[in-house]
Amino acid sequence: MSRRTRSLFQALAAFSVILISLTSALATTRERILYTFQGVPDGANPAAPLVADAKGNFYGTAANGCAYNYGCVFELSHSVGIWTVAVLHSFSRPDGATPSASVILDAAGNIFGTTALGGDFNSGTAFKLTPSTSGAWTETVIHSFGSGTDGYQPSDLILSSTGDLYGITQFGGTASSGPDNGGTVYRLTYAAGEWTETLLYSFPGDFLGPDGDLPFGGLAIDHAGNLYGVTQAGGAAGKGAVFVLARAADGSFTERIIHSFHLTDGDLPNSTPVFDSAGNLYGTTYFGGNANLCPSEGCGVIYQLKKNSDGSWTEILLRALQKEDGWEAIGPVVFDRAGNLYAAAQAGGAYSWGTILKLTPRTSAPWTETIVHNFTNNPDGASPSGILVDSSGSIFGTTGAGGTSQMGVIFEIAP
Repeated sequence: MSRRTRSLFQALAAFSVILISLTSALATTRERILYTFQGVPDGANPAAPLVADAKGNFYGTAANGCAYNYGCVFELSHSVGIWTVAVLHSFSRPDGATPSASVILDAAGNIFGTTALGGDFNSGTAFKLTPSTSGAWTETVIHSFGSGTDGYQPSDLILSSTGDLYGITQFGGTASSGPDNGGTVYRLTYAAGEWTETLLYSFPGDFLGPDGDLPFGGLAIDHAGNLYGVTQAGGAAGKGAVFVLARAADGSFTERIIHSFHLTDGDLPNSTPVFDSAGNLYGTTYFGGNANLCPSEGCGVIYQLKKNSDGSWTEILLRALQKEDGWEAIGPVVFDRAGNLYAAAQAGGAYSWGTILKLTPRTSAPWTETIVHNFTNNPDGASPSGILVDSSGSIFGTTGAGGTSQMGVIFEIAP
């Protein structure tokens, strides 16, 4: 074979490899960009998962941008396959600023949520958006944080079966040992035409534990009315903890740490815990796992807390991220109908801009992992903010950055 013929065969072989790789990549690409944020007036930097109504519309928050550049609540709806975003309310600071948490819907279609800043004391608000027959929405501030010991920088709300709202603040409270105190758990109750806040627990503000410190995300509530959440610091090793506020017959709550993270099993838990049908809890930590990987003591983990018959909890490490599959794991995790678990990583992956991960259950840990999507920054976004899975298995979510505008996108990944 002549040198020229050999070179031609080598070139054809190389081209075939490229073609096969490209075809494979195209065949497995299932992501579609539904919307790219532009800042003003439609929002920027969505920082929380979407929520869906019964009609298939989605609702979310943009932490920045919108009419006054203090963020907004938006609706994503579709008609004949075309998706559009409508801003339902733009915050102006007196009524709230920097909405960084998910919203929730009640049975009447009202929207509830929080802002991290703004309000009467610039320490955050809890708000309600009420729809009208004309399509307009009316905002009501139901609580301004920061008036005293009620905490500040609130996060996600949860609605109980009795119509009460429960949530956490990352800072503040009655404790005095920490520079910012330790954060709070609170309840908002509606009666006689107004909302009243009740402080259920103040964390002591001890960054190194043994109690939790700096709660983050939202709360999960079980059938008995017990509340579960995470703290980013504190716990027995100072790496964060999972706590329960156990509800007594008289309606009072007693706090208890049910798991402390110790770096190799997680560090800096950062997402609302999620129950499965058996009463086990699932979540993510931003760091931890293999401490030799990633810049900050591990790439993060996805964990299960299994409830034992004696009331104790045992942690099972479902996946310690390895950087090539993502790092800085975030939640809340979500399940599809087949019982597969999905989570996101805000960095790492093939292009270093984050990933969507799928864990398939096995009889023993770790669960089998599949990388569903690697983000490329432009045009499909960077740093996913959270996801949900609909009944068809499609994944919907937002990214806090990236896209052609570098202000974030809303995406769909088909099954």
